[in-house]
Amino acid sequence: MVSVGVAALAGMVSLGAGTASAADSALVNMSCIGLSPNVVDVPYSAQVIMSQYGLPPGVASFTVHTGASIWGGYGTTPTLTWTNTATGASGSVTGFSPMSSMFGSGSTVYFMNLPTGSGNVRIDLSVVNTGLIPVPPVNCSGNIDLA
Repeated sequence: MVSVGVAALAGMVSLGAGTASAADSALVNMSCIGLSPNVVDVPYSAQVIMSQYGLPPGVASFTVHTGASIWGGYGTTPTLTWTNTATGASGSVTGFSPMSSMFGSGSTVYFMNLPTGSGNVRIDLSVVNTGLIPVPPVNCSGNIDLA
């Protein structure tokens, strides 16, 4: 039964795309769901939150926040790549966080003051989770309009 559950979760690794409007803070519309390296666990899930509060135009901060794991005990390494679709400017940042158990709040990685430029920005997130078993990276994408 576990192998059926793992196979079903493997099908959940998805690539989502969406667009959000310019605002001081917004959730980037993307679907980030994949396998947990703990075998019997809730699926890994993440969301990306953008903030421009108090920042000059063309600069944004991003938070990658995950749901919690039943067992915890693994590491999550998100790489956030941004591309301004009007100017072609781009960049990439990588962070790390330990994954907490269901009694915690998941994990959070902050990427502060990225010079994305104003306009439509594509966000690509690739997350490598390391733990009990190797699992494929979780990849997702979305767009957001920045001031």
